[in-house]
Amino acid sequence: MSIYDPNPDQSLARIDALEKELANLKASHNTLDIQNKILKGFISLTNVSAGRMLIKATLQKTMEASIHQTGAQLGSLFLLDGDGRVTESILARGATDQSQKKNIVGQVLDKGLAGWVRENKRTGLINDTTKDYRWLKLPDEPYQALSALGVPIVWGDELLGILTLMHSQVNHFTPACATAMEKTAELIALVLNNARIQTKHKQNETLIQQEDDLLNQAILWFPSIIFILDNQGVLLKCGGKYLAQIGLDPKESIGKSIYYLLPEANELKSLTSHALANNIIESVSVQMERVDHGTWFYDAWFSPILDNHGQVSNVVCMLLPA
Repeated sequence: MSIYDPNPDQSLARIDALEKELANLKASHNTLDIQNKILKGFISLTNVSAGRMLIKATLQKTMEASIHQTGAQLGSLFLLDGDGRVTESILARGATDQSQKKNIVGQVLDKGLAGWVRENKRTGLINDTTKDYRWLKLPDEPYQALSALGVPIVWGDELLGILTLMHSQVNHFTPACATAMEKTAELIALVLNNARIQTKHKQNETLIQQEDDLLNQAILWFPSIIFILDNQGVLLKCGGKYLAQIGLDPKESIGKSIYYLLPEANELKSLTSHALANNIIESVSVQMERVDHGTWFYDAWFSPILDNHGQVSNVVCMLLPA
């Protein structure tokens, strides 16, 4: 048997195919490694950042990972709202004042590669920026970009952002590089969407807290007596100028049943039960007798609050001096 390969052309073809497969595997491994870093970076950011800071930190981490994956030298990243307007951005030239940033973003989205990507919602690969109409050279650019890659970041049908990567040499970005970056962009979309949801949730939490603080202040400074009960008659909030007259202390009373707190107030307890049965009570005179607090007369007002199923969830009670 001959030690020589009888079909050298076929062997070379097999070697070439194996080399290409190995290159593809390396590229896939590199992409997965970058995606893993992006995901881990986002998870770590959620533990230390919130609101707009989380969004900006996520954009920065995304930019760093994308530059590392493609071997780019510079990049820009725009985050868009539902109308395609830029809400947050990282520019290739670094920090700039708001007026200059707004001007640059407007020009790039109007005539540059980012605008083309926004319009077409697909990746734009530029081998030589000096020969491609999609590239807009800005005045006083502090960098040289001769090749570029623009990648849309899409979540469902929504364009969340636009990533633009640059290099000072022509033909730096290849079709394979663009394909790998598109795969990474899918994860970036997931991360950015989650950051957006968390930010909105945090804003809602802040708004709810502000509204609750305002309600607490209104109850605290109420000109007479007011309390809010759950559907079992448990005191959730109470306050007012004359609250001490009926022997209630907000700190000690919250979380306890009104029936337990006012054992001698039979009229009030009866009206409370009536209100919990979904009956509005307006200006009913009640007598309050408390040991060591004397006897007081009030006009009682009860207003049930219904949930989405028409069931009583809370009752608001106001006692006004008669």
